[in-house]
Amino acid sequence: MKRVVEVCCYTIEDVLLAYEAGAGRVELCADSAAGGTTPSLGLVEYVVQNVPIEVSVMIRPRGGDFAYSQAELDIMERDINRAAEAGAQCVVFGILTEDGFADVDTMARLTLAAQRLGLNVTCHRAFDRAQDPLGFARTLARLGVNRLLTSGQKPHVTEGLPLLRQLVEEVGDDLSIMPCGKISSSLVEQVLQLGVSEIHCRRVETVKSPMLYTPALTMGDPNYNENLRVRIDKVETARIVELVRSWDK
Repeated sequence: MKRVVEVCCYTIEDVLLAYEAGAGRVELCADSAAGGTTPSLGLVEYVVQNVPIEVSVMIRPRGGDFAYSQAELDIMERDINRAAEAGAQCVVFGILTEDGFADVDTMARLTLAAQRLGLNVTCHRAFDRAQDPLGFARTLARLGVNRLLTSGQKPHVTEGLPLLRQLVEEVGDDLSIMPCGKISSSLVEQVLQLGVSEIHCRRVETVKSPMLYTPALTMGDPNYNENLRVRIDKVETARIVELVRSWDK
């Protein structure tokens, strides 16, 4: 069984650190405060052209809920097309009805659009805010979605283990279950015991900005310290990768 560590990345620095740590795939996103939205086309193109790593692209036009207008869905389909043109291997999306169930028709539409372009599809953590998780997962498998990113509908993977285990048992033969949710090196063994082949993580560190001139004016949230940068923790990510690689040895 080939095992993959996917790392969530918001910047090119994140991508390079994840690659150096040995990650097998990166998920490219923007807007970490919103939990990830569609990244810039420039970032996708640069990574594909310059970093030898598998690339997944978040397709999410805004933060917040996962019930989208027709205009937003049209934008998502355009972004899927652009991701394929840029050379990405996978797109990541999830869509709910207003009452919290899988929006089957729209998931089918976007999944088919991606598949026609040769892209793999990951359903993201819209799943973790949905009703009827097992029914949702069976729908994803029926649609030919490749993987499901989930913390087991809990904030932390350890809390979500019961549902994660049930998902692996119920649909794991037809849909790759990719656990996430604050996975650290100390939790890798516990997660892999579920029988999964992929995990998703984002371990970070905070470093000081190289800027020498630091005026008080902020560009956004006044509580956000713009003199600090958050980036992938290469050392901890490398530990996770090594533990995953050595699991079958």
